[in-house]
Amino acid sequence: MDGSDACEACGRHSVDRSLEDRAAVADVITAYAAAIDDQRADAVADLFTEDCVFRVFEGSKGEARGRDGVSSLVARLLSTFAATSHHVSNIRVDLTGDDAARATTYLYAWHRFLEERPDGLLWARYEDELVRRGGRWLFTRRTLRVTGEQDFAFRWIGPRG
Repeated sequence: MDGSDACEACGRHSVDRSLEDRAAVADVITAYAAAIDDQRADAVADLFTEDCVFRVFEGSKGEARGRDGVSSLVARLLSTFAATSHHVSNIRVDLTGDDAARATTYLYAWHRFLEERPDGLLWARYEDELVRRGGRWLFTRRTLRVTGEQDFAFRWIGPRG
């Protein structure tokens, strides 16, 4: 038995794969924040599966299905802001299968509005389900749960909690 066989026997290969998968999922989460801040709705949509569900607030206008729906919803939301800065932290990834994961991510986001008003602050949590397709991790479900806001009192914010 050579050294590589010994490592596989002790489970090192599966540990390495788990760490790689967790890092890849975290990369998708941070890529989402960067694409939002770059105001690139199509790049955001590219991080989702074709059959995804993306929920950012209550009501039918706050849910998108499919990549085209995500792109349209994100473009509509971004049209409200001159600039944004999304900061994600406390990313917890649970691998639920070889090609499936759930993640929870905390969010602090600053928003500069196009109209003259104070900058808006948002504290929230993303609850995600991701799958690996074609070698890429992608969101299949993403829900924004707002926990607090300052100067960001839109009726559409939610779901809370």
